[in-house]
This record gives sequence, structure tokens and C-alpha cells, in this order.
Amino acid sequence: MDVMIVINQMIQLFVVIIVGFIIGKSNLFSVHFDRDLTKFVLNLTMPLMIISSVLSISNVINIEWIDIIYSILILVVLLPVVSLIFVNILPKVKEKGLIMFMLMYPNVGFMGFPVIQSILGKEALLNVAIINMAFNLSLFTIGQCVIKYGYKEKIQLSLKQLLSPGVLASVLAIIIAIFHIQVPSLAYDVASNIGNMTTPLAMITIGFTLSKYDLKKIFYGYQAYVIAIVIDMFIPILFYPLISILIQDQMMKQITIIILALPVANAVVLFANQHNADELFAAKTVLISILFSIVTIPLMIQLLL
Repeated sequence: MDVMIVINQMIQLFVVIIVGFIIGKSNLFSVHFDRDLTKFVLNLTMPLMIISSVLSISNVINIEWIDIIYSILILVVLLPVVSLIFVNILPKVKEKGLIMFMLMYPNVGFMGFPVIQSILGKEALLNVAIINMAFNLSLFTIGQCVIKYGYKEKIQLSLKQLLSPGVLASVLAIIIAIFHIQVPSLAYDVASNIGNMTTPLAMITIGFTLSKYDLKKIFYGYQAYVIAIVIDMFIPILFYPLISILIQDQMMKQITIIILALPVANAVVLFANQHNADELFAAKTVLISILFSIVTIPLMIQLLL
């Protein structure tokens, strides 16, 4: 394993967050800039990132489908159940839904692909892409409800949410993968170029959000540190025995553990912004989780793989 690849990914994320922070402090843009950028990412760049990621898949042969299904069940079904139990045994907190959201969605889209490729090689990326499609579908459906958990308002999915660009892109990506649909190289290049904007823009949004607050508030308080440790270390250790029992293919075991060890998905800040949740808490947890993961990902790999 090349530890420097992991460290490099974390540093890239952190630097772009700092850029967003500087932009926010410069007052070059309106106070609504982060909300407008959130809409842009959720409705355009992220859906195209989802589609372009599956268009890059050229081979769906030799896939251990049973193990992939077990991995998806662990990551997309059991992880939310564990997250629900965790938030309900916590002392009284206001943002149960936001915490549950952060526990449920690791940063597969940006960090998962390069980190797993550096450890397991390119042959592992197809499996990651299939798992990521399941995550994306969950993110834009279940995630919409989860982030509101604990509020007095009734949790329900609207037709608008079910037909959101993120859901439609996830469904389209699954159809493309199943039926081996080919598209012109020009269409792929356009989708890929726009989709590649997702991560830097999301990181800038996090930095811009943090710029609204005093630095003391960003690093003050224990709750974000506790959640980050739970996500980066406790969750992969908790699921390790079940993964060892259910998943037979060694590569799929490794992929599943690495995904569980990834820091919080940057999408949490976008969704917190969109749903009027505590965006400061979301942004600071993402930041702290990324910083911790420089140490915790190599540690989890050494302990569990």
C-alpha cells in the first residue's frame, strides 16, 4: 500500500476547503453563494459525475455478484440500522438526523476510487463503481428522509424528491451498466468534465460555509470529534466480523472495509444546507474526519486487511 496516495487525497481535500474559506472571508460573493452553489452541484455536476463514473466501465465480466450483494447489504442496509441505533442511544442531541446521515454515507465518490485503486489496483474499481451506484440511489432517496429525522415535521418522500436529478442519474447509471449501453465519446467527455467539478465545488462550499463562523467555533466542542472517530475507526471495526463471515472473495472484503473506513461524504454539507440542518456542525465534522483519516485509514488497513 502506498500511504502517500492516501495522504495526498486528504491534503487535496483540505487545501480546497481552505480555498473556499478564503473566498468566503474575502466577501467577493453574496451570503447566498453557498446555497446557489449547492443547487448547482446537486442538480447538475453530481448527477453527471454518477453517470460518467459508470460510462467509464468497460467490462462487467468476472464479478462476484453474491459478494457484491452482501457488501451492498452491509453498507446500504445494515449501516443505516446501526446508525439509527447509535443516534438513539446518544444523550439528548438536536441533530440526530444529521449525525445519522454522516454515519451512513462515507466519501466513496472522491476518495474511495483513488484510495482503493492505490491499494488493490484498477481491477477493483468496477466493484467500487457498482457499490457506489447503490450509495447514490440511497443518498438521494433515503438520505432525504434521514437528514430530517428527529424533527417534528413528518418524514416523507415527495414525488419531486423521487424524480430529483440525483435519483434519475443513479437509475440511469444502473440501466447503462446492466444493458452495456454505449454513448459517443463526446457525450462521455462532456459528462465527465462537468462531473469532475463536483468534488472541488463541494469542498469550496464547505470552506465557504466555515468562513461564516469564527475559527474558535469551528474547532470548539467535542461532538464533531466523537462522531469523526466513530466514523473513521469504530464503524469498520464493528463490521469486520460480519464482513469476514459473509463475504468470501478477498478483494470484496478489502473493498468493503476500506469504504467503511473512509471519512464523511462531502455531500452532507450540501444536504444540510439544502434542508436547513446545522451546516456548521456538518462542515466541521467533514473537516475533522478528513484530518483524522490521514492516520486512521492506514491504521485500519494495517489492522483489518
